[in-house]
Amino acid sequence: MNFSIEIGPKTDLSTLPELKDVYITMLPGGDFKETANQAVQLVKKGFNPIPHFPARSMENERQLKEYVSICKDGGG
Repeated sequence: MNFSIEIGPKTDLSTLPELKDVYITMLPGGDFKETANQAVQLVKKGFNPIPHFPARSMENERQLKEYVSICKDGGG
């Protein structure tokens, strides 16, 4: 059976069950960099992160591009 799980940007990744898809929430007022960095760490551990991109939380296009960049390639 396939299933996914949703975590927060500060979740201890060592507590995750063996699965592939991990959704990462970004709650209102949250820091997109924490969510993006959690996605990067999940990739390093072999997971398929699916970060939340809440449109109303993005202040401008520059911030959105930075969020995408970190999620996509660690910001490098």
